[in-house]
Amino acid sequence: MTLDRFDVVGIGLNSVDLLCRVDHFPQFNTKNALLEVSRQGGGQAATAMAALSRLGLKTAYIGAVSDDGDGEFSIASLKEAGVNTDGVVVQPGLATQFAVIIVQGEGNEEERGGRTILWRREVMLRVKDISEKMVKSARIIHVDGHSMEGEIQAAHWAKEEGILVSFDAERVVLGVEELIPLTDYLVANDAFPEAMTGIRDPRKALRELHKMGPRFVAMTKGSRGVLAFDGSRFYDSPGFEVEVVDTTGAGDVFHAGLIFGLLEGYETPRMLQFANGLAALSCRALGGRAALGTREEVEKFIAEPFQQGER
Repeated sequence: MTLDRFDVVGIGLNSVDLLCRVDHFPQFNTKNALLEVSRQGGGQAATAMAALSRLGLKTAYIGAVSDDGDGEFSIASLKEAGVNTDGVVVQPGLATQFAVIIVQGEGNEEERGGRTILWRREVMLRVKDISEKMVKSARIIHVDGHSMEGEIQAAHWAKEEGILVSFDAERVVLGVEELIPLTDYLVANDAFPEAMTGIRDPRKALRELHKMGPRFVAMTKGSRGVLAFDGSRFYDSPGFEVEVVDTTGAGDVFHAGLIFGLLEGYETPRMLQFANGLAALSCRALGGRAALGTREEVEKFIAEPFQQGER
């Protein structure tokens, strides 16, 4: 029996998110009304795979859950999104990742849609849990730095087969210096480049990250878009304006858009524009997966400002 081939295999976090939208962040020792509550699947790598599946790619997810109700919910949410879950391992007696996410529903443009996350996780993906065959069945693998030993091994397997490696770089943790040289496409949040290199200037920090091995490095800037460097030039791609409800998962969705554009053969400016557009659309509803766009929706969305002469 031959193993299925996948466009993208994601390795890393899944979560069950309890999203609570409030008009303002609660003060200590007070009672506050909830504007909206939703229970959804989340997690960096898992959400990226759900977004790519929505775009029409064949995806699989490798991660860990427990045998609790949250684990069952997490797997079911991925299957519902069209993501293959054969690589998910069950670790009995532990806690699946669970997060309470407090989303601010009112406030100024910078505050509205911002969130505070409280989380718990006991399961941990180990090297022995990761299927080498599944990793080598992908066109590209995507890792999020939360299962470092396993992700490093997976990246080595990918390199053996000439498979591309995408890295969602969020935290400087033990082992990240080994994973970066194995990465082809590294996209970081706005804090990682300085934390990793000690260099405050974003362009200089991205240059330093590029010297560590990736062919392409970038830093997301929230609503302001993304700054990227391919070794020869910088790209400063602006974000798109939307009526923001919740920014949860927008970075994960950005990674999905970048990977999609890469596999579709887009030129760098269009790839970044598509990723920005997909991320912006995901902010229209509560939760990281509630407003995932299709390819057609994203293309229409990013074309409209140009047709109106606004960008």
